[in-house]
Formats: sequence, C-alpha cells, structure tokens
Amino acid sequence: MRVTIKCPHCSSRARAVKSREMTVTMREVTYQCTNVLCGHTYVAGLEVMRTLSPSAMPNPQVNIPLSPHVERRLLSVQLDVAPVSPVRELDAPARNLDLFEGAAHGP
Repeated sequence: MRVTIKCPHCSSRARAVKSREMTVTMREVTYQCTNVLCGHTYVAGLEVMRTLSPSAMPNPQVNIPLSPHVERRLLSVQLDVAPVSPVRELDAPARNLDLFEGAAHGP
C-alpha cells in the first residue's frame, strides 16, 4: 500500500519524491504531480494521530493518545475487574475514628 494524495490543483495522481523524519511521530513528504501540464510540487505531512491498539513495547518518550473508543473499552475492562469497596448505609451515622485508639500513650 502506498500513501498518496491527489494534486490539490488538478486532482491528478501525485508521487512521493522524498520524505524526511521531523519527529518520531511526524514525517514530511514531498509530492510531485504526474500531470506535466500542472507540474505542482508540494509538501504534505504524515503524522501518527492516535492509538488503536496499544504497543506491547511502548517507548516511554512517546505519548500518542488513545482513540476515544479504545479508551472507553479499556476503562470498561478496568471497571469490570476492579475490586468493589464496601459502601456504608446512607442513613448510618458517620463515625470519626481515633487513629491512636488502643495505642500506648506516653508516660
């Protein structure tokens, strides 16, 4: 699979003539229109935008946001496996506990 962009002026096929890495998540690609009557040469950006499947070997220096649907799915899984904390009855009186209760006090 080749990533191409049609010429924005004449809509002819364009071919990539060079590319260079700008950052670990961004490349700059120079395209040239194949229509000899147009001859447009232009630069486009190719950027990593979001994660669909998290890496098994993540680079700690790279921060690529999760796609919203992936984030929702991961949150749902986390909630499904999270332990449930005990909940006190809403009408039960609040209790203030002494942190030092039962501890030996000074002389």
